[in-house]
Amino acid sequence: MVKTPEASKKQIKHVATPLKQGFDAQRGGQPAMDTGLFYAFGQCSLKMEAKHHMDWDIELKDPAAKKVWPEYEKLALRNLGSNEKWVPWHTVLGVHELFLVREVHGAKVPWWTDYHRFVAMFLFRCHCKTDLFQEVQMPHLSTKAFWQDLNAGFAPGSRMEKDIAKFRSSTGKALQTGCFLIIPERLLKDDDANLIRNIVLRSQRLIDLANHLWPLVNDTKTSVNEKYGAIKEAILGVRNLGDTWVKMLMVCVDICLPKLGLLRSRCEVGVGAADPLKKLLVEEGLLSPPPPPRAKVDTGLEDKSSNAETVRVHVSLRPGVVFVKRSGVQLIQLTMGMAGSLDKAHAVAEELKQLAVKKGLQQKDQEVLVKKRQEMFANASFKVPKLGLDAKREELIKSGPVEPRKREGPSPSEALMALGTRINESKVPSARHFWKLLAEVEAHGRSYFKGFPLVTAQMKTKERVISAVTLQVQLCEFRQFENFLKRSAVKRPLADGDMEDDGKKGPRRRRE
Repeated sequence: MVKTPEASKKQIKHVATPLKQGFDAQRGGQPAMDTGLFYAFGQCSLKMEAKHHMDWDIELKDPAAKKVWPEYEKLALRNLGSNEKWVPWHTVLGVHELFLVREVHGAKVPWWTDYHRFVAMFLFRCHCKTDLFQEVQMPHLSTKAFWQDLNAGFAPGSRMEKDIAKFRSSTGKALQTGCFLIIPERLLKDDDANLIRNIVLRSQRLIDLANHLWPLVNDTKTSVNEKYGAIKEAILGVRNLGDTWVKMLMVCVDICLPKLGLLRSRCEVGVGAADPLKKLLVEEGLLSPPPPPRAKVDTGLEDKSSNAETVRVHVSLRPGVVFVKRSGVQLIQLTMGMAGSLDKAHAVAEELKQLAVKKGLQQKDQEVLVKKRQEMFANASFKVPKLGLDAKREELIKSGPVEPRKREGPSPSEALMALGTRINESKVPSARHFWKLLAEVEAHGRSYFKGFPLVTAQMKTKERVISAVTLQVQLCEFRQFENFLKRSAVKRPLADGDMEDDGKKGPRRRRE
């Protein structure tokens, strides 16, 4: 069993206690989150994990978990396979994480050291496409001569760039995962050549980052908190790497160096997970509500969209970005750098809006919009109305930078720790079933994956101590599951004794 360091326990208690007191005063001790459903969901996640990864169709004993299993299975199966979106309870068994364990850290390259595997891990994460990595990059990375000047091996015009181009033209396969949206900078006119150029240049930046982090993670004189802060700062210091990259690369480091305990009590939140997780923490009374939005800068375009429209064009002047959104969900974005001017980015966005309306396009149809966007960008005769957006942007920038807002109360990371304490300490019936099932699945998993110590290292959870990284990832998955249940119009089942009837309004949920 993994023991939580005393320093981490004190840190969690220090943050959680005042937050819990404020929470109790605000809501009279009544939580907004359905902890019983969360633990039922967790059991379903473990069942799917055992079934999909360990050839074991385990039986659920918890009545609440049994009732939600059919809906959970539907959602999980939909996100499996090429979607690469299903996330098992143990993050190490995710599609990309397990690939790294098997094919990078477990690669049959006799002369590779831990350092070579560490750098190769970053190179895979550059695009997260397993076939591209195995078929094109591993033949180079398995050669000692290639490592003599690794940066040169990924330079523009290199053999690597040409081999990636050949792979793309011969197979037509995607060159980067759809799990995270990376919009390539416009460096070359041809779309494929431009994407490949972006990949090799990003690879060079990740090589430099890995070389910078390698001595840091192996430094025995710095604490885990010092390492965490330094790793985060280093990643954010790399061009075009933001919070999502911090989360993703830290998970990789945590998996390959489990003894560090890097994400045991702290975890960053990727951009895609930030909004739903913050909403949950606000509902729980653990995080202050966000401040009201800043006053919008008048672009003169706001009144062009009817209130009845669900697809709209939004202009963000200061960063020079135009968004096309359907009911608030982003379909595609366009930058002035891509288009050459903000006026053109807006004109193209209006055309894409009409296309989305006409064909009923959704977020999943982004490839259609991307292709059309590039056609219009490349069309020299495309008509662009003169709206003066570029001049307005320049004027706004000259007015000075936006004053950063001061954060009041705990950070999302601290609030997450407090919520984790509440969840870990819960005594709802489904919690007891969950911890028993987790112990059984982890024991089976340690035997099943005995040839992969990096997997078994993640399957030694101390009872009632869900790590910060597991909690963050699974809370986001849980929110998605709750929304799926609502869309499916499925009643949320409860464990025995979780319903009470006051005789007036019918059955209602009793809070923990």
